Amino acid sequence: MIHTYYSYQDLQQMFNQDIETIKRKLSKMNIKKRYIGGSGKPYFLGLDIHAFMLFNKPFNQCKRVEKDEVKELIDYAV
Repeated sequence: MIHTYYSYQDLQQMFNQDIETIKRKLSKMNIKKRYIGGSGKPYFLGLDIHAFMLFNKPFNQCKRVEKDEVKELIDYAV
């Protein structure tokens, strides 16, 4: 399984929304920011983004069947 990470710019292209809108929406979601290399710009785990789009909860709170569905979605898209 590939762990895909998205930056704010990637999310902007994916959802076709302004970066400020995406920041506002992500602040309301329970999605953890990850910093690759300890600093720099934040990245978001693709599993969390897609799980929130499908089930309105982060990946680690999904049930086994839901996790499998999110993984299939990402594997199919890549």
